[in-house]
Amino acid sequence: MSPRTPEQNEEIRQQTRNQIIDAAFKLFANEGYAKTSIAAVAKKAGISKGLIYHYFDSKQDILEAIFDQLIELGEAVTNFPKEFTPVDKIRQTLERTFEFIETESNTGRLMVSLALQPEAFSSLKAKLDKVQEQQLDLYKEIMWDLGYEQPKLEAYQLGAIMDGILLGCVTMGEHYPLKEMKQKILEEYVPD
Repeated sequence: MSPRTPEQNEEIRQQTRNQIIDAAFKLFANEGYAKTSIAAVAKKAGISKGLIYHYFDSKQDILEAIFDQLIELGEAVTNFPKEFTPVDKIRQTLERTFEFIETESNTGRLMVSLALQPEAFSSLKAKLDKVQEQQLDLYKEIMWDLGYEQPKLEAYQLGAIMDGILLGCVTMGEHYPLKEMKQKILEEYVPD
């Protein structure tokens, strides 16, 4: 058997790192951040506790890696082609957000869970504030371009509505009328 190439070693490192993140993600979402130990993450990932420390300095570092992935997901929602009109932008934002809520229920559960665990979010506050500010600016600009008289308040309102829909889906599961809510929100915010 020939030795592994540097590319193969890097792929193995990335797979192991992803295993750790995925295991921690599931545990943080279902058991809570505070109740999840590094040992539990190692067990769930099928690796040794010591190996985790080869990739992450602490449980908080793992949480930050998860948060960075969530930021990337959020950026994909608002990655608009240059030729998009304000209507195209709001439509894409809403459709991708609803798609996320529908297909990423564990991610939504984790987001809600973390929001209710101040000890978990304290170290993420600076990153979270920056992301929220960028999103608010973007949504405010879209609302302005769509002709709303108070674009900042409208952006806050739409954000609150979408947060409520996410919370409803997390708590009610398949009983939440997600398709109907999507239709209602699209009718209200996407001009014909």
